[in-house]
This record gives sequence, C-alpha cells and structure tokens, in this order.
Amino acid sequence: MKSPITGKEMILKKEKRSIAYKNETFEIVFHCYKCVNSGEQFTTTELDEINMDMLYKQYNDKHQIK
Repeated sequence: MKSPITGKEMILKKEKRSIAYKNETFEIVFHCYKCVNSGEQFTTTELDEINMDMLYKQYNDKHQIK
C-alpha cells in the first residue's frame, strides 16, 4: 500500500495493542501499515476486519459466546 502522505510504499506492521471494547480491555496483535517517512499509521478495510475479528473472538471466548 502506498502512503497517502508521501506516495511511497509502506511497511506492514504487527504490534500488540490494548483495545477497549464494552468496558473491557483486550490485547490483540494489531495490523496496520506504517509510513516510514512520516511515521503515520494507516489501516485498510481488510486490516480493520482482521483487527476487529480478533477482538470479537477474545470477547466471545471470555464470555463463552458461540
């Protein structure tokens, strides 16, 4: 993916991040693209779906929701 700021290719970054959801906090491996030149981080719809799926899975597992 190219940076909307610089137009150069960005790197795919995966990092542990704490995300709040329904008054609880869950730690997921957050996926995003990082612009090397500006340091800004961006996601795509696909990466947003991956991140949210991980969050929902942890929530459902914790509360035993199928």
